[in-house]
Amino acid sequence: MKKWEISPKKKRVLLIILCCFLSLVLLAGIAGVVVLGYIESKLNLINKKPDDSTMSSSEYQDYLDSEDESADPDFTGEVVVDPTEDEEVEYVPLEGDNNIVNIMLIGQDRLPGEGRTRSDTMILLTVNKKTKEIMMTSFLRDMYVRIPGYDKNKMNAAYAFGGMKLLGKTLAVNFGVHVDGNIEVDFDGFTKVVDLIGGIDIKLSAAEAAYLNKFGHDAQEGMNHLDGAAALMYARDRSSGGGDFGRTQRQRNVINLIFQKCKTMSFSQLNNLLTNILPMVTTDMSNKEILGYMTDLFPLISGAELKTQRIPADGTYEYGYSEKGRSILVVDFAANREILKNYNGVKAGS
Repeated sequence: MKKWEISPKKKRVLLIILCCFLSLVLLAGIAGVVVLGYIESKLNLINKKPDDSTMSSSEYQDYLDSEDESADPDFTGEVVVDPTEDEEVEYVPLEGDNNIVNIMLIGQDRLPGEGRTRSDTMILLTVNKKTKEIMMTSFLRDMYVRIPGYDKNKMNAAYAFGGMKLLGKTLAVNFGVHVDGNIEVDFDGFTKVVDLIGGIDIKLSAAEAAYLNKFGHDAQEGMNHLDGAAALMYARDRSSGGGDFGRTQRQRNVINLIFQKCKTMSFSQLNNLLTNILPMVTTDMSNKEILGYMTDLFPLISGAELKTQRIPADGTYEYGYSEKGRSILVVDFAANREILKNYNGVKAGS
């Protein structure tokens, strides 16, 4: 027998190995289809009806007339007047990046029965599939920005004026950030999410514990177990130090703890959580888009740690007042665009 010839016995062994391999591939494919089909059935629970209508001229004027023009007590130090020109801006769509997914998490301080309000929580969840890193970026509500189609206003007004679409355009115009999709949960939904995972354990300062106790919670300095209602009060706290900067840090703390707890859950626990959470979610993403992101992101999330940052970054803003005398953050947009563009692969325009 020549050296390169394979004996009949070896051929049978190779054929068996090949058949086993192909069977495993087929089973994996079938399992993948079943799992994706199961997830898609859950996605039908989502409320995919975001209100992206824009305000009429009269509604906009009524909104401006009702704005609180008093100074914000959180502001300290030297105050400047906003130096930027009040000019019309045009939204130009940004190109995406296949290695990066940006999802905006939006929280509203909305009472039952109320319509769309300001987005007092704006956290951009960025997943870099190339570097396998996940970043949470808080955008502070008091940044004075140009809103396409409207005059300058605080960052959180963009959502009130035009929903998810206008908030995305505002991020693109001012910071060069492209948003792939949005997820909105009101504060009642946030409370239920924390309760569904059994609460969170978090270390409180003396001031934070005293703040929670003012609202009837039994907290003390040090480690505490918070239920949904207490976690919400903690996440909304801006009087225990740091103003809105401290509040956004607390929000990132809570989301990180939720993330870490979900990583330890069994499939049945995650299934129960998914079934209960999805009806509380509003998104502008289609089932196909969500499935695509989940397929890409799930392999990364299990071993990833959340990194956090906030915009504006230290040294890139000043406290100021708008033309109407409202407390604002005057931002160095060029510096923050560079941070978003370069740090941890956050997708941004040039």
